[in-house]
Amino acid sequence: MERNIGRHRKVLIAGGGIGGLAVGGALAELGFRVTILEQADDFREVGAGIQIAPNGIRALAALGLMGRIRPFAWSPTALVMRDAFTATDIVRIPLGDGFLKRFDDPYMVIHRADLLAVLLDACKKNPLIQLETGTRAIGFSEGTDVTLHLADGRELHGDILIGADGLRSAIRQSLINDGAPLPPRYIVYRGVIPRTALPDELWSPDVIMWTGPDADFVHYPLRTGELFNLVATFKAGKELNPEDIAGTRDDLMTPYANFRPEVQRMLALLTTERRWMVTDRDPVSGWARGSVALIGDAAHPMLQYMAQGASQALEDVVRLVSAVRAEPDDIPSAFAAYAASRYYRTARVQFSARQMIELCQVSGLMAGLRARYFGNRTEQQLHDGLAWLYSTRPHETFQ
Repeated sequence: MERNIGRHRKVLIAGGGIGGLAVGGALAELGFRVTILEQADDFREVGAGIQIAPNGIRALAALGLMGRIRPFAWSPTALVMRDAFTATDIVRIPLGDGFLKRFDDPYMVIHRADLLAVLLDACKKNPLIQLETGTRAIGFSEGTDVTLHLADGRELHGDILIGADGLRSAIRQSLINDGAPLPPRYIVYRGVIPRTALPDELWSPDVIMWTGPDADFVHYPLRTGELFNLVATFKAGKELNPEDIAGTRDDLMTPYANFRPEVQRMLALLTTERRWMVTDRDPVSGWARGSVALIGDAAHPMLQYMAQGASQALEDVVRLVSAVRAEPDDIPSAFAAYAASRYYRTARVQFSARQMIELCQVSGLMAGLRARYFGNRTEQQLHDGLAWLYSTRPHETFQ
């Protein structure tokens, strides 16, 4: 019966990233006819690894995807914040039995390309899903149905429209019209190298962040340990042009000039042809109107410092699909319920990520205070600080 909920009503999805493919696959399972439109020439993720915390693992399980994703995932043994000058651990959160007992699900990392491949494969196998690349949405209008306007001049009509088109979402602008995202404030270099390219003494099974003034460096294994993920993030010294993506070796290395030699050695393994400009938006409500809704970065773009971008997009999908199941004959009410249920939680993640980057990239007295604060935290206290995000206990979870 559930597969007939959609009754072949047509869903248009702008954006073929993790959120767009996940929601497309989930709605097709309910019997909706789905068209997923990706502006790139192929469905692919440009980037490196992503971290999936227990809340994201539960979202993947709810979507029936964990069995297909687990073979590609790596389970780190700890989350570590490390001083980039002394190599001492500021905070270490073990991810073993105590973590599992408290949060019920593990913490994993996966290559973006592997997660996307699993989602894409599921969509390709569903006859109710049509995939189209090289297609950019520029806005929509509403009447008896939803009309999606494309950059090539075409118009597509559907019963439902979902904006999964990222930070600079055209669907968001037609829906909310809040202008461009905040100016980029951080520069990121990232990449994945073969495990064999990394000297043994630099390898670690953990997710490690080396922190210093206005810069940090993160690394962890991927794909059952055969790859190694490297991410360097530093504060920009001047106003950034989002189109200025060409990197240089000096641009990458200068902010880390005083970091530990082992960090310098790992940074030297990163390619510098491409850099990313990182920013977010202020939280807003109003992600849904009528039969149109936003998910993922189109709704709540966030800095990477809570490692929650993918997990929050997956939570969006689970909640949106649940709302549609509850009110299949009243999509506007379902979408309104979805947006209302997600706004405060995602806003807290957005604000927490902004606070976390300030906590990570401090120096002097503030760095000393940070070390003292975390040095006095017990494992239970560290878990308590994450419970609002990771826990399944109703009295702890922040919705």
